[in-house]
Amino acid sequence: IPLPRMSSVELASLGPDLHMSLLEEVREHVRLVSARAAFTEAEARKRAASLLCAGALSGFLGFCFAFAIGIVREQTAGKRDVNGRLFESGRGYFPATVSEMVHNQSEPSGKVFFAFCFVGAIMIFFSWYPTRLQNVYIGDDAQIFGVSWVTIRQFIPAPGMMMLSIITVVPPAQATILDEFCICLHLIGAAMLFVGYFVCEAHALGWGPFAGWLEKGKLRDTPTSIRQRKLCLTGIGLFYLVFCVVQVVLCSPLVDPEESDQWGFVPGHEGVHLVNTATWHVKWLKVVSYGSEVLAGLLLIGSHLVIWCHSEERRYDLPEELSKLCSHSRFEFDADDNSHNDLQSSSDCTSGEDYGVIETQRLQSRASCPGTGGQQFVAFPAIRSGLADLYCISLRRCA
Repeated sequence: IPLPRMSSVELASLGPDLHMSLLEEVREHVRLVSARAAFTEAEARKRAASLLCAGALSGFLGFCFAFAIGIVREQTAGKRDVNGRLFESGRGYFPATVSEMVHNQSEPSGKVFFAFCFVGAIMIFFSWYPTRLQNVYIGDDAQIFGVSWVTIRQFIPAPGMMMLSIITVVPPAQATILDEFCICLHLIGAAMLFVGYFVCEAHALGWGPFAGWLEKGKLRDTPTSIRQRKLCLTGIGLFYLVFCVVQVVLCSPLVDPEESDQWGFVPGHEGVHLVNTATWHVKWLKVVSYGSEVLAGLLLIGSHLVIWCHSEERRYDLPEELSKLCSHSRFEFDADDNSHNDLQSSSDCTSGEDYGVIETQRLQSRASCPGTGGQQFVAFPAIRSGLADLYCISLRRCA
């Protein structure tokens, strides 16, 4: 809809009373727009905090349930082979990694881990907490290789968690050439989650070798929160390092193959299956490997919960009622008596098509304004939004 302009003569003829009325309307529009913008920003930030909390709790439950189910399985079905007979060693099979424990998504451990961790990763990703929480956001200028740390934190750890839960692996003895691709992608996902989050959090906190990388005072967080986050970060690095070292030991010649799990062909079944379980010496190494990975994951999730707990955004108090909106706002005045009409109520709202017809008819009609020599104009056509109203008023006051 074209916006007619008012000449200085026409504007001067409106009188001081109408000028003051227009000024009050501009102020009211500014207040309404500011209130709506503040509500939208506050709601988005509080939603980010809520999604971060829900996602972290979901991931926490995923690791906890997987660990518990793994212990129960080792004491029950883990002591028998594929034919249901007890292993010669009499010990139950215990996996060396969480990934090996949950590799079969048709089993309870696989179902639970996939459900909780994938849902948690989705929530954390769509929270966009690196850019919406003040105790995480460090600005866009802090970059590495031309990419901001905030962007890395958004697009590395959470997608890595998704890859961990979706791309499953099989025990190395049962892996085919095609399974090796899944194992490589799974390891990439693990690196994205653990290493990616560790590096981003260490940079933001100035932990260890990252001290001094970030401008002092850039991270807006309390000393207590920073201390707790550094403690979680130290635990993540320590337990993940233990996990990696034990994995190297298990794959090295330091472990006698005769003491490891024995895999082979079982009559009546296709493929390679577990024939006998490892000795106590190797089994305890596997328990340490598995437990350290679980603790690293729990501390990583706990770090997210610490961020949420100390975030200012989760304490935002939103209005108890939402403002009532309509499809458009009509702002007009009667030039004959210099009186100004308020915004029409929502009962005057019409559909988009009817609104266009009404406005076209209003523009085609002309109202006489005294003191302008009988010139015809429409002072304030209907505008669809408060911002457009404000813009339109400003044009006419400055014409």
